[in-house]
Amino acid sequence: MRSRFFWIFFCALVTGLSSTAQIRVSRIDINKWVKDNFAGQGVVIGNIKVHGNPLSMGAFSSSNNAIEIQKGLILSTGAASSVAGLNNKSNQSYSFGDAEKDADLQKYIKPNLYDVSMIEFDFVPLANKLQFRYQFGSEEYPEYVGSTYNDVFGFFVSDDSSKTNIALIPGKNVPVSINTVNHLTNAQYFIDNNVFLNTNKREAPVVEEEPRRGVFGNIWKGFKSIFGGSRSDEAGDNAIRNNPALYKKTRTSVYRYLQFDGITKKLTASTYVIPYQKYHMKIIIADVADNIFDSGVFMEDKSLTVTQDTSHVTYADYSGISKVANTTQLIAGKKLQDILPDTVYIPNATIYFKSDKADVLQSEMKKLKNVAALYDRIKERYVIRVAGHTDSIGNLQYNMALSRKRNESVMDALQQMRDIEVPIEITEDAFLKPVAKNDTEEGRMKNRRVEIFFVKRD
Repeated sequence: MRSRFFWIFFCALVTGLSSTAQIRVSRIDINKWVKDNFAGQGVVIGNIKVHGNPLSMGAFSSSNNAIEIQKGLILSTGAASSVAGLNNKSNQSYSFGDAEKDADLQKYIKPNLYDVSMIEFDFVPLANKLQFRYQFGSEEYPEYVGSTYNDVFGFFVSDDSSKTNIALIPGKNVPVSINTVNHLTNAQYFIDNNVFLNTNKREAPVVEEEPRRGVFGNIWKGFKSIFGGSRSDEAGDNAIRNNPALYKKTRTSVYRYLQFDGITKKLTASTYVIPYQKYHMKIIIADVADNIFDSGVFMEDKSLTVTQDTSHVTYADYSGISKVANTTQLIAGKKLQDILPDTVYIPNATIYFKSDKADVLQSEMKKLKNVAALYDRIKERYVIRVAGHTDSIGNLQYNMALSRKRNESVMDALQQMRDIEVPIEITEDAFLKPVAKNDTEEGRMKNRRVEIFFVKRD
C-alpha cells in the first residue's frame, strides 16, 4: 500500500511540476515548421534555407501570460532553450562562433555580428496585405540601451526591385531594436523584466556545465524553482544580486518563466504586396560587437497571412486568376503572365446594367477599377475581350445594338482609368447566351451584363 501511495504521489508531483513550466522549447525540423506552421491563410512558401547553429532555433509554447504569444518559433543568438525559466541570470549568454557580416543588418549598425541565426524562404501571396506577429526580447536590457551593444534583428521582404525591413515600430518607419523600444523609448510596447541592479560590466559569464541529476534531482530542482526558488541565485563569478524594488515592478508571470531582462509586447510586422508575385523573406537576428548577452525573437504560429485590403492601391480582384494560377510554378520562378491559359474569364468583374440601359452604374465602377489594376500586371501578354449581353425583351436586332452600346460603355470607362488598347474581340451576344431564365425579373437582371476576359496575345 505504501509503495502504491508513493508512486501515486510521485506521478502527481512530476505531472504537477511539468505542467507549471510556462515556456517550453523543443528541437524541430525548421524547414518543415516554416512550411507547415508559419504559413497561414493565403501564403504559399518554398525554397527554405536555414543559417545558424541548430541550438539557436526551436518551437516554443507558452501559457499563463509568460509571454503574449502562445506558440511559435524562436530564433536566438544563444541556445533557444535558455530563454525559458526563472530570470535568475543578468547576463544569460551562449556563443556559437566567430564574427560574421550581413549587408542588410549592417545598414543599421557598424560593429561585427556574432551568433547569427537566420531563416530565408520564397513566398507567393494570394492577397495584398501581408503580416505576422512577434515579440523581441534580450538580456541587453536595460544596461546597454543606447550603447553599441544593440543586438539587432530584421524581417526583410524583397522582390526583383526592392527590399524592406518590416520589423517596425507601429506607425513609424523605425526598426524595432533595443535602442528604439525599451523602458525609456516607446515604452508602451515594452515589458520590463529586469530584477537586477544595473551594471555595465561587459564580462562573459562563467559557463558552468549543468550538473548531471537523477530523477529525484530534477524533481527537486523544479520544486525549488516553483515553490522556493531563490530570487538572488546566480552561479559564477559574475553573479549580480537582484533588487527587491525592481522585482516588485515586474510581472510575476513573466519573471518566473522568461530569462530575458526585457521583451517587447506582441507586435505585428506588415507590408503591402502584389498578389501572385514571388517574394523573398529573410528573418535574421544577431549579437552586436561581441558574442554575449543573448537576444531572441518569438514568431507566432500560423500568423504569416495575407488578407484583402480593398482600400489600398495594391488591391485588385484576382478571383478569376486564382483558379488557374499554379503557385508551385510561381515559387519556381515563373511569372504570372507566363503560366495563365490562353483565355481567362474574370467572374467578379461582370458588369450589370439596368433594363434597356447602357450606362455603367456607379456601383459597378469598383469592379472596373479592379480589372484595370489587374490588367496592368499582365498587359504585356494579354489584351481585354468584352462580351455584351441582354435580357430577352425586344427583338434580336435591337438587343444586338444594345449589347454593342454596353460594350462601348465598359471600354470607355476602362480607358479613362488606364491607357488600355482596343480589345482583341468585342462580342455582341444579345440574349443568345443567357446565364439565367428570362421569365423572372431576377433572371433578366443576371442576363443584362458585360463579361470581361483576358486573352493571350499571338
